[in-house]
Amino acid sequence: MPDFSKALRQLRPGESAQRRLFQSENPVSSLVKQLAFMKGNSLRRSVGDTFFAGTEEVTPLGRHLVIRNVYGDDHYHGNVRPTRFSCADLQRFMALMKTKGSVASRDAIVFLDTETTGLQGGTGMVPFLVGLGYFEGDEFHSLQYFIRDFDEEPSMLLALSDLLQRFKLVVTYNGATFDLPLLETRFTMARLNSPFAEMAHLDLLPGARRLWRHGYGSCRLAALESRIVAFSRGPDIPGAMIPRSYFEFLQGRGAVVMGSVLKHNVDDIVSLAALTVCACDRVTREPAALDSPLDLYSLARIMENTADWQRAIDFYERAIGGGLEDPLLLKAREDLAVLSRRTGNHSRSLALCEALMTHATFTMVAYEGAAIHHERIASNPIRALEIVEEGLARLAGLTETKRWHTSLSARRERLRQKAIQF
Repeated sequence: MPDFSKALRQLRPGESAQRRLFQSENPVSSLVKQLAFMKGNSLRRSVGDTFFAGTEEVTPLGRHLVIRNVYGDDHYHGNVRPTRFSCADLQRFMALMKTKGSVASRDAIVFLDTETTGLQGGTGMVPFLVGLGYFEGDEFHSLQYFIRDFDEEPSMLLALSDLLQRFKLVVTYNGATFDLPLLETRFTMARLNSPFAEMAHLDLLPGARRLWRHGYGSCRLAALESRIVAFSRGPDIPGAMIPRSYFEFLQGRGAVVMGSVLKHNVDDIVSLAALTVCACDRVTREPAALDSPLDLYSLARIMENTADWQRAIDFYERAIGGGLEDPLLLKAREDLAVLSRRTGNHSRSLALCEALMTHATFTMVAYEGAAIHHERIASNPIRALEIVEEGLARLAGLTETKRWHTSLSARRERLRQKAIQF
């Protein structure tokens, strides 16, 4: 495949025979030759290899390497103990994020992450390492399937499929667009049924963005594990180097580096479990007094469109009181004004609208909310009409406000009729 050829050509560009090998006009023949070349030149690791400390697993489709780690109930990953994971909290988080599926037992949950031969996509990309994490009683287990050559992939996929049958929910980080589609493609190519068809899927990345994007910016797993989980990896191989490291391993080089890749993958798995615990905490536990206003704002935004929307009022109030800055401060006050009106706290809603009307930035919510209050609550359509006229006057110098102008104009005509009758 083209991606194999490009990667392998870059490893030893001076070997003309190898160049000719990978420049075959027949792509099928070329792939066969590539695999044969890499198999002949790869350094097979033994079961007792000190870099891998894994065991060789044999299936009807061949063999592959398995690396296992067990973390006890007292193990902390950063400042998080993964084994305090709660299914009830996870179910609450999934409901807020509108993720389908139910979880009756944490033993039915598996965390998944892959390392591949590239990010370019297509059928030529191979997951050479699949990491899994799951609970067994009071322990958290990590299980890594590693192929020491491409001919071991069918065996790995078969073992992976068999193991995944026991789980009902798979948790990933960006797995909806990367890990799961990739593995489903590989299962299809190996003529194996995909185990994901019968599983619910929680991709934690969208939820993490909603919770922490405003406060922390980057929502890469490595960034959040440092700032939310407080876990430090120490020396770690960059993700961009992992595909090339695997190709070098296939040629008998870079075995020590592959040990770093395995550590990188297992850190991803445990960090994913720990970050899931933190995400559940964020939506189920009461905020602390020193919580970031940006985090409180994000939480309020999540809550306001759920059945628990009244909790968003307290979060908005805390965020505003904590020193939230524009433009989020403006949006928080707008949303709080609407929610206060929904709960019947009309005085608070009006106070917010009147303050917003003095803001340098025009806010439709403020003028509309104040007009609604005077028309419906205070029964003063004349004052409501004055507010609408003021809003339309401010709109006169603004661009791209056709929708707002249409809405206020319609309200003005209706209020004029009421004012005449009044």
